[in-house]
Amino acid sequence: MVGHIKLAGVIAALLVIFLPSFTLAQDVNFGVAPAEVKIDNLPPGETTEFELTINNKDEIAHVFTFTTFQPPEEERGEGRAEFPNDSWISFSSQEIEVAANSQANVTVTVAIPQEQKWAGEDWETWLGVAAESSDLLGVKLYVRCLVSTNPIVRGKSNIGLFAGIAVAIVLLGYGGYYYFRRKTKPE
Repeated sequence: MVGHIKLAGVIAALLVIFLPSFTLAQDVNFGVAPAEVKIDNLPPGETTEFELTINNKDEIAHVFTFTTFQPPEEERGEGRAEFPNDSWISFSSQEIEVAANSQANVTVTVAIPQEQKWAGEDWETWLGVAAESSDLLGVKLYVRCLVSTNPIVRGKSNIGLFAGIAVAIVLLGYGGYYYFRRKTKPE
């Protein structure tokens, strides 16, 4: 009987502690779209951009901040590795104020360095969006960012250089032939 009373007390204490948190977490006053961004065949050495839309559903303006987050391995999609470097992702602004009952866009840029070792990879990182708040419980929403790189690194084309060298060889060869042929001809 005493064991049941203790158990009931523990359950009641847990409800008091966690129930307000669950209630507050259900009452999120902002949203982010899209929930997932998929970038396929991004060649290393190139960049791409997309927009996140922040929707402030609250009656007052809020300042939103943006971060990147490396999800744990068990949370990443199958076959996806950890994103190698968070500095490859940049936001047009680290924070933005969104007026009450309105929305704003933030441009996200993904730039992969031009190195063969980054070719043919599948990565996942999360983009965090949080409203600055004085509440004890701060809510952060995450956007899944799935990046796949092209298996071939596109280098700068050297076709102009090769064509120039070929033309120079032909001209020098023809000029040399003409010079020596003319020199060996009796006058």
